[in-house]
Amino acid sequence: MGERTGLRQDLRTEVERLVASEAPDEEALNEAVRLVHDAHPSWNWSGIYLMKGGVLVLGPSTAPADHDRIEVGEGVCGTAVAEDKNQVVEDVREVENYLACSIHTRSEIVVLIRHGGEVVGQFDIDSDTVGAFTSEDEALLEDLAGVVAPRVASLAGS
Repeated sequence: MGERTGLRQDLRTEVERLVASEAPDEEALNEAVRLVHDAHPSWNWSGIYLMKGGVLVLGPSTAPADHDRIEVGEGVCGTAVAEDKNQVVEDVREVENYLACSIHTRSEIVVLIRHGGEVVGQFDIDSDTVGAFTSEDEALLEDLAGVVAPRVASLAGS
């Protein structure tokens, strides 16, 4: 088993443990976001946005964000929901409707979280490095999205 595969499995095991715990939803998801973030040194901000009333609302994250509410279709996060697909942005300076949270951010990945076939939230990760996200990162976040989906749905009120 390669180092990345081992990291992915360890991370999944830890997140599964959190989701199965008796901890409140927000506490479990805050810890899951922290674990994901800490496993990737080039990731500068990590969080989960929740779908609430047709709007993305900032949930658990590693730090505050300039945008705590994002309309569907706005920025990379809103585009992911509007297009119903993950977004991997090599260089945010090339995105016309990018919502800047930091002047240092250069790349972003957004992975949708679905529960019962509905989008209930998304992982949103920023990096100060151009091209920081790989298909392996997207696969990892998709895998973890499936694990956290029930807790995200609960926190979002879905």
